[in-house]
Amino acid sequence: MNAHLRSVLRIAMLTLFGAYAFLLDAQEIDIQSDDGKPLEERIVYSHQNTTHLAIHSQGFGAGFEIGRIRTINRTTHWEAEVISLHALKEIKTVNVSTYYTKPYIYGKLNSAYVVRFGYGEERRIYGKPYWGGVETRWTYAGGASLALLKPYYYYVVVYAPTSTGYEEIVEEQTFDQKDQWVDIVGKASFTKGLNQTKLSPGVYASIGLSFEFGRSRTHVQAVNVKAIAEGFPLGAPIMDGQRNPWLYLTLHLSYSWGSRFNKY
Repeated sequence: MNAHLRSVLRIAMLTLFGAYAFLLDAQEIDIQSDDGKPLEERIVYSHQNTTHLAIHSQGFGAGFEIGRIRTINRTTHWEAEVISLHALKEIKTVNVSTYYTKPYIYGKLNSAYVVRFGYGEERRIYGKPYWGGVETRWTYAGGASLALLKPYYYYVVVYAPTSTGYEEIVEEQTFDQKDQWVDIVGKASFTKGLNQTKLSPGVYASIGLSFEFGRSRTHVQAVNVKAIAEGFPLGAPIMDGQRNPWLYLTLHLSYSWGSRFNKY
């Protein structure tokens, strides 16, 4: 056996021995770290409740989930959420030809808000290492939606008949009366039209990913990304002339926080 080969074998043996020693140390550290953890870090929990804030491609919202940990890889939950819903065609503008105007969205028919209630599930893809890190899960859910459609009112200038002819006055009107307008002053008060709010039932389905990075097993912190398809058979028009106003496809980004616990 030549000197070069003996050197290679010696290096290989030292490498294997070093790796073996490292694995033994790592295993010992792992055991010690488990034993040294607080009791709440070693308990298997059965419930998980979270709250979240969300921003999506057509608005923002907030909600909560009440979950049940079925296995280490599977969690189910009931979810509820309230979001605003804007049309992609919305463009806020100001009438620069008139003093004391307010911003408004030309062509808007309704301000839309959606209440969701559904059932979902999380499936673990990658678990979190014992020293911490990020756990990745598939998420999917579905359920019922209810759109609240409040008429959008404008402050507009119109001609009003008088005993001597006509004069310009400011009124609060919706977009379907636009043929009477002389000019637009701005958006009317949000409370205008609340008593005319209409309801439109629908359904939704979502799929996405959840990245959980909480440092403690009893505390949940996660960033969630998902896509939602939502349909309203009776329609949910937001803008004048909008095509397919009954179907909305949105992308969501949310931050959630909460806790894991047992009920005794």
